[in-house]
Amino acid sequence: MEVVTTAVDSRARDSKLYAIKLVPTKGLGMVVERTIVEQVKLLNREQQHAFFALHNAHVGKHSPPHGIARTNVLPLGPGASWGGLFLEASRINHACWNNAQNSWNENIKKITIHAVRDIKEGEEITIIYTRAFEEYSERQRFLKDGFSFNCGCKLCSLPPSKRKESDLRIWKLKSLDELLGRLQCSDFEPELVLQLVYKMLRLFDEEDILDARLVRAYDDAFAAAIENGDEARAKIFAEKAYAIRVIIEGDDSPATMKIKRLAEQLTESSLYIEARKSLHERDSPPQPDSQGFEDWLWMKDDWPIAHTPDTDEPSETSELSALTSIFETLMAAENE
Repeated sequence: MEVVTTAVDSRARDSKLYAIKLVPTKGLGMVVERTIVEQVKLLNREQQHAFFALHNAHVGKHSPPHGIARTNVLPLGPGASWGGLFLEASRINHACWNNAQNSWNENIKKITIHAVRDIKEGEEITIIYTRAFEEYSERQRFLKDGFSFNCGCKLCSLPPSKRKESDLRIWKLKSLDELLGRLQCSDFEPELVLQLVYKMLRLFDEEDILDARLVRAYDDAFAAAIENGDEARAKIFAEKAYAIRVIIEGDDSPATMKIKRLAEQLTESSLYIEARKSLHERDSPPQPDSQGFEDWLWMKDDWPIAHTPDTDEPSETSELSALTSIFETLMAAENE
């Protein structure tokens, strides 16, 4: 399922609230051109009625137009500092265990909503409002402060023991994500990156997560492979990232099209060409359906940290100890 929704009418959509102008004694700066109230006045009567019918989680803190905007604006891209208000898409409610993904498609200048799970007839479509890798108490606090509600979705309604297990998996994912980010800023062994990404993917699967965080993990694996001049693995990781992008953003999004081109023209990448100059020929991959393909792809035989076979579940203590050890080793290396 794909739902594409546009913003308000062209007069409101094309008129910006700000402009970059010369500020005395400071040079160029951002200056308010039009307030939200003035922007709302540009809407037609039907759109104004729909706008003021949207939820306002900031009653008493801001004027009604500002409160509605703060509650309902969606970001126009990952990490974007500005957003847009969409009269239909703003009606999509939150669930920590969501069944759809919202994303801004710069190519078509529209917000798109893609189903990431099978949605039955009559089932509500939901997206995520919260930030990445937040445990139960953090999510509830964020939603209460920002949107004035307590979440009772499938994930938040788990029994206490199951919720504790979920929180532990989310904590591990956050720790691994932070570690991978720090490894990208220093010299690192590709085998370590692949081991950490593999662990993240297993946790994503256990937590039943399917969103842009998986793409980011495969991006880390891709970066490790290409910086090691490993064409075969880099191409596979790029293809896996592409497949997920298609699901969550569609095949026409700029990010999806970029990763597709990268997978098809990998050997033309300047980073890959530079890496290949000082490296020996890489091992050839086994058949994708062979028993040893996954072991080869993730370089399991070369992992720097002893691992437990997939058929065995490591204890929580050993997993946490291994993560702690990795952090301590990295910190010691940074302080040398």
